[in-house]
Amino acid sequence: ICEAISEDVIEKEATEEVCKLLDLHFGPIPDCDKLLGMLWDKIKAECPKQLTLPTPDEIEKWICEAISEDVIEKEATEEVCKLLDLHFGPIPDCDKLLGMLWDKIKAECPKQLTLPTPDEIEKWICEAISE
Repeated sequence: ICEAISEDVIEKEATEEVCKLLDLHFGPIPDCDKLLGMLWDKIKAECPKQLTLPTPDEIEKWICEAISEDVIEKEATEEVCKLLDLHFGPIPDCDKLLGMLWDKIKAECPKQLTLPTPDEIEKWICEAISE
């Protein structure tokens, strides 16, 4: 995460999108981009100086852990069905179809899963925001 957050293009795009959302929901915020830029800089300052990207195995592990959570599956399924309904109209048994797809994806995951440590999470966040 630290590495992604440190990318200027990502910072610019994220700042623009967040300011648009804030404007939409709360009205114009003076100097929104500058305020978010200062927040972005504070987050980047928390990152360690040596950066390493997670390995593909680590990424797979995190994805598999996330999709194994019933709450995440339920929320993701609901949101995707809402989006599909909005753009294409009602899809019969959307939640069941997505559940079957979710199960197929979960079946591809390794059986033994462990969560990353708080130190690993902090390191990744800092890597993403420090470039």
